Amino acid sequence: MPKDSRIDLAAIDDHLLDGLDFCRKVYDLFDQIRREPEGKSRLRLRKSKTYKRLVEELLPLARYIQARYQAGRRIKVRWLSGSQPYDAVLWSSGPLVEHGDAPRRVFVEIIRSVHRNDSDSRRLLDQRGGSFGVRGIHRDGKDIISKPYVFSGGENAKDLAELILASLKLKANKTYPPSTVLVVDCVPTSSLLFEDEWKDAIEQVKLAKPSIPFREVFLLDMQMATHTATFHGDRQQPARRKR
Repeated sequence: MPKDSRIDLAAIDDHLLDGLDFCRKVYDLFDQIRREPEGKSRLRLRKSKTYKRLVEELLPLARYIQARYQAGRRIKVRWLSGSQPYDAVLWSSGPLVEHGDAPRRVFVEIIRSVHRNDSDSRRLLDQRGGSFGVRGIHRDGKDIISKPYVFSGGENAKDLAELILASLKLKANKTYPPSTVLVVDCVPTSSLLFEDEWKDAIEQVKLAKPSIPFREVFLLDMQMATHTATFHGDRQQPARRKR
């Protein structure tokens, strides 16, 4: 990559960008880091804020923007790295906004729904080339031990549903601006989650009827493009304009 085409978080942080331009910059930054010496290792271990924010905030946010950007709804985004009670602000324009089918402005908060052993699993992947998964990991002093774990029927979906519900509960207890969208990056406890398992997990979350004090909750699995789901929040939405 030519030197003058290199980007960093400064090219994204606190800049008002067209949604698709934002996504391009995020993906360019990801590809740029992957090509660097030790780049893949840095993305796995995420020891600095740059790598952590790229993987855990910017990539899920880009997926959400792509899911909502469409004919009739153009989106501009401002992502912020500061300590404000949200991660980004999105402004929408177009016929869908004019007719009340899409909000003009939303705040976006992002969270990873992940097993507590995820960081140890990533460390083993980086150091030894892999592990038996988060369910089979434990620590013996400073050593990380990985053993095989056999999932029983339905356990994969049940694990994911419990992780999602825990994330929703955590965020429901905090205060956010009105019209906040919660984006949840759902990380399964196994390396592969089938379509029927994803649907089963989402159905279990629905049946639990969690409190959702957000305009919208967008669930996604970063490993599988088809694994997404949307929950609408408990807050009363503004009435749609008459056409």
